[in-house]
Amino acid sequence: MMSIGSSLDERAISESTSVAILVGITVVVTASVGLNVLVADSQETGPPSANFTYDHIEQSNTLIVTHDRGDELEAGKIHFVGADQDTTWAAAAGTNETTTVGPGDIVQLSENNAFGTPVTSSTEIEVQYVYEGNRTTLDEWPSEQ
Repeated sequence: MMSIGSSLDERAISESTSVAILVGITVVVTASVGLNVLVADSQETGPPSANFTYDHIEQSNTLIVTHDRGDELEAGKIHFVGADQDTTWAAAAGTNETTTVGPGDIVQLSENNAFGTPVTSSTEIEVQYVYEGNRTTLDEWPSEQ
């Protein structure tokens, strides 16, 4: 009878070891996933997005640009490129470079402000955003349809 008790004891140790290993693996995997979520989400996710609407006033060759919806952006990083011009929102609006531009904000492009050129119906303008040394086009006027 001694031999039967001995094999049961060994079996119990083996099962306890297996359970401990499984619990250890679970803890390591959970900690790894948690750390990845905390660290990975704190990084930049890429370029911002924003939609703009346009009102062209033909009599004065003026384009009114409205930030319609999307991310809030820095006025000094939004560029209007076209008609041999590259002007920031900040310069056209006469505001600080770090001013936040969000939905509902309006700027005028015309020969009477920093844009310096009349905007006719045939003028093509790209709205670009400069971030981390890159330029991305957010929108363009007239819109491609």
